[in-house]
Amino acid sequence: MALMSSPGMIQGMKQSMVAAPAMQMFMHALQANTEELEELVNQTLAKNPALEDRRAERADEVSLKEYDSRASQKHDFLLDSQTTTQTLGEYLEEQIRQSALPAKIEQAALCIIPYLNHRGFLSEAEPSICKELNITPELFRRAKRAIQDLDPPGVGAEDLRESLILQLRRAGEKRGLPMLLLQHHWEALIKHRYAKVADLLEVEEEAVRIAAARIARLNPDPGSRFSRVEMNVITPDIVVETDGDDIIVSLTPQSSPQLALSSEYREMMAQHADNKEVRQFLSKCFRDGRDFLRILDDRKNTILTVAQAICDYQKAFFFEGKAALRPLKMEEIATKTGLHTSTVSRAVRGKYLKCAFGVSELRSFFISAVETDGNTETSSEEIRQKISMLIEDESPAAPLSDSAIAAALEQQGIRVARRTVTKYREQLKILPASLRKRR
Repeated sequence: MALMSSPGMIQGMKQSMVAAPAMQMFMHALQANTEELEELVNQTLAKNPALEDRRAERADEVSLKEYDSRASQKHDFLLDSQTTTQTLGEYLEEQIRQSALPAKIEQAALCIIPYLNHRGFLSEAEPSICKELNITPELFRRAKRAIQDLDPPGVGAEDLRESLILQLRRAGEKRGLPMLLLQHHWEALIKHRYAKVADLLEVEEEAVRIAAARIARLNPDPGSRFSRVEMNVITPDIVVETDGDDIIVSLTPQSSPQLALSSEYREMMAQHADNKEVRQFLSKCFRDGRDFLRILDDRKNTILTVAQAICDYQKAFFFEGKAALRPLKMEEIATKTGLHTSTVSRAVRGKYLKCAFGVSELRSFFISAVETDGNTETSSEEIRQKISMLIEDESPAAPLSDSAIAAALEQQGIRVARRTVTKYREQLKILPASLRKRR
């Protein structure tokens, strides 16, 4: 199966992220989730009468008068479309492209942006992202700083605390009690232990309360104004079924809209061949329509190609579940498919896969590797599973601390730091030992 129907486009994706308008439209469509794709398709149908929606099996009879009406409305639609709400990722990408950054930092930043969640925080830790994108920690940090310099203040942080620190710095409050509380007394702050902090800092408790109130006025959710209404049910983009020892990967109809050029408008072009103004407008509509159909086809083929490569690599998951997931980096899928790592990143952004084990985010199949004793590697997902099992088997009266969990894992041949256990435990949404204790 060809990766994309346009050879020039695939070559461009390999060489650079700075591209012609057609390439930019393709990248925009590629990273769109199901909801965003539907919006993009509806906008395009509204402004281009030469396209028709085959999904609804629509066969409208369009008179010349109706055509003229649509043509006159095209300018108004284009003006209205300028006010369409951007996603957070689109807004940040636009700023990055205008920032005149060195090429390597710009490309790294564009690759990192899809790792931001709806709040604007990084959804993965630095080592995982560096492994998946095959970039050095230094390049990651420089790209991360570039993202953190963007609007809205607080984006690009690893957690809430870092986001609030970034916001204070942007406000010119690099020194002062609020910054001191965030940097050195975060645990006490979130537990409202103002008297204890006041004693430690030898200041009045009221001063600590005022500083806490200043922090409370910061934005805990910098991506909120870009967030769309969350749906209770996630619409998957990919379906994976098993057939004996084989897996079958396909796209859902929602991820593969069926559009076509209108036969009525083809006839209209022939009928009005002598009307230069009508002919020119219709010709442009057909050109734009063909381009958009090619973009949708390229998007479909790219997502399917990337999904197939991921599923082939993680084939055991579809028979055994999460414990069978293997370490996998985006670079490996990029190499296998011949695509740029950034293209793979866009292809999996916001996409969901449905199989016998439920619905999973496509990005969740990229698992960072963790070295264990004997220079062997295991997946971070396997470690999370082991942590979960250890906590399930612990005594409620004497729950395991993160250090104790790290020691138990080491006995199983998995050597990880306590802070790594803490990170994985938090990802599992499991409380610390002090809050799990029950009599």
